[in-house]
Amino acid sequence: MKTHLEKTIFIVDDDPFWQSVLSQVLSDMGFKNIQLFNNGKDCLDNLHLNPSLVFLDYQMDETNGLEALPHIKSKNSNTNVVFCTSFEDLNVAISAMESGSHEYLLKSRATKTEVTRILTSLN
Repeated sequence: MKTHLEKTIFIVDDDPFWQSVLSQVLSDMGFKNIQLFNNGKDCLDNLHLNPSLVFLDYQMDETNGLEALPHIKSKNSNTNVVFCTSFEDLNVAISAMESGSHEYLLKSRATKTEVTRILTSLN
């Protein structure tokens, strides 16, 4: 059985800076299996890796976060999804939560403390 820190985490975002920041926060917390994807399509093509957690960006080329989210949840309903965006949009937040997102994370508020709070709420 995999320990908490060995579980697969996907970061799905077309912003390499955000990928780097979030990946570093998770690595500093001890997570080892972090997969990076630049768009929703690549994420969906790799769901066979059975991620426990997906940090999913809203605005991306090809397949955006709201399009990818139902496919992620249909593949494995136990996969936790944290919907990430730079935009404070209540309608997007509601849509994400209704589609199965566990949490809605504004990138401007993404501190190590906030990521820790989210990860703690998943257990």
